[in-house]
Amino acid sequence: MTEIRGVFFDLYGTLLCYGDMEAAGESWYHAIRRELIDNGHAFDAETLIRLCEEFLLQPEPPVQDDGLTVYERRMRELVGELGLALAVGELRRISEASIAAWHAHTPLDPAAKSVLGELQGRYKLALISNFDHPPHVHRLLDELALRPFFDAVVVSGDVGVKKPDPAIFVPALEQTGLVADEVLFVGDSPEDDIAGARAAGLRPVLIQRSLGADGSPAEPEWTDDGVRVVTGLREVVGLVG
Repeated sequence: MTEIRGVFFDLYGTLLCYGDMEAAGESWYHAIRRELIDNGHAFDAETLIRLCEEFLLQPEPPVQDDGLTVYERRMRELVGELGLALAVGELRRISEASIAAWHAHTPLDPAAKSVLGELQGRYKLALISNFDHPPHVHRLLDELALRPFFDAVVVSGDVGVKKPDPAIFVPALEQTGLVADEVLFVGDSPEDDIAGARAAGLRPVLIQRSLGADGSPAEPEWTDDGVRVVTGLREVVGLVG
């Protein structure tokens, strides 16, 4: 088997832990509502609730040369359905405020920095994230002091392709000088992370933070298709030795 020379990570659900995501959704909605009210916009409250519930179910807006992120285009469509047309600056503020409110429920895994620190220098490290508003991810990496750990950072909103499309892994492989079968990819989504990594030829590792019946971490296991399952980031260090 080829020697492991790199470990790539997903962001949300992997290095960052999902907390109370129902509360996160509520915070996200209230941030949008508050921004609209504070800026003097009149709108139908029931319509806003419906649009927020359907936000991520809508088709992705077409790519345009408008300087907006995918998330900002989605937000422009949402407020448009309310009969509002926001200036770019206001659109950006409501986008930032709503993402920040949601993100407050997704703390950094307490082991993340120590694990990355142990791997750094011994392996090439990269972050590959599906996120429609890249400025948030890039700012977050700086605020959490995570950026220095990574040899490559790839955000879907920057490159125009998302996991599970194997193409999103190509920039990280090129920037680290690695080939796919030299790399472990750690992620929490079987549909996006695991399927994407396998399609790209990387070795997938699924992180599942579920607990056993007695409240203790469940034992890692091999799934039927040979994907390694871990219950925490610390176990990733053990996989590479």
